[in-house]
Amino acid sequence: MKKVYLFLSLVFVCFAYAQKKPQPLVILDAKKIGYMNEVQNILEPINPNDISTMTVYKDANSKKYGSDSGVIIITTKKFILDTFYKNNIENSPLKLEIPSAEYLSKIGVVSDKPKSKNQTYDELLRYIDTNTINNKIEKIESIVFIKPADSQKLNPDWKFGAIEITPAE
Repeated sequence: MKKVYLFLSLVFVCFAYAQKKPQPLVILDAKKIGYMNEVQNILEPINPNDISTMTVYKDANSKKYGSDSGVIIITTKKFILDTFYKNNIENSPLKLEIPSAEYLSKIGVVSDKPKSKNQTYDELLRYIDTNTINNKIEKIESIVFIKPADSQKLNPDWKFGAIEITPAE
């Protein structure tokens, strides 16, 4: 899984070349893990398919994170699922229908963006803090579980059910 680290190394080279300031700060799953030269052993095992989003700041925005050398923010799909589950399902009656974050990964999310390739993660990402500057966390009014038989009428791939999230206004 050295592909992620190699990609980030390339981003680092771009930072160093463009800014003459090496070592961008790396934030993984909303936690500052260190600067690029310090995090190889953390980033190497990450499978690129497990990454949901990657945001790069190389301008004044990076100063908001305490870095003059840029910032790379990586959010994994597992972090999105675990955080959403912990914050919204784990201590609610929905836990009976959705017993784990892994199960959450198998269900659909009714959305206004039905063609999004990364839809489940894109939708759930709206409701958690990933430590990005542009991340406006939406509040949830309600979450309704849609049973598998009914969810498959909406999307044949949703064999384990779906959820419909109503954002708070």
